[in-house]
Amino acid sequence: MKPEIRLFLDVFIAGALSFGGLAAVLSSLQNSVVSHHHLISGENFSRTYSLAVGAPGPNAIFLSLLGYQVAGPMGACLACLAWALPTIFLLYWIGRTGSAQAPAWIKATRKALVPIVAGLLIAGAIGTARSFALPAAQWGLSLAGLLWLIFRPKWNPIWMVAASATIGAIWIR
Repeated sequence: MKPEIRLFLDVFIAGALSFGGLAAVLSSLQNSVVSHHHLISGENFSRTYSLAVGAPGPNAIFLSLLGYQVAGPMGACLACLAWALPTIFLLYWIGRTGSAQAPAWIKATRKALVPIVAGLLIAGAIGTARSFALPAAQWGLSLAGLLWLIFRPKWNPIWMVAASATIGAIWIR
């Protein structure tokens, strides 16, 4: 199968099964694209994701960068289309069935998915972090920042990013 079609299918399946956005299915997508189908190396996958997250705009820009690395401009377009199609189909179905007012079962499902999304986000973070060779000090700094944000949820995360960057620049060279 052509790489761009394989990537389209992988991203489409991830988009169809995702709850919580791209970060929630990152580990699954990495497993499929890197380990199973060998479309891109693990190191390139992680670098591409890091570049996309560092760029202004939505994190889904990662898909266009990933698609471009795998199959050029056509791959970039197909990856973005594959991510958007499941949502388009779902919104079309909701519009056709007239269920714009969320029934009780949708509200219950949303509440039930919260721990699943949290687990997927953690798995994505761990999977991506494994691709980098980080010193213990960086792991410690990341863990400290995570714990701070967990126990201080109303604290603006930009201050944690700034503090981590400052500590990292001074302490970890």
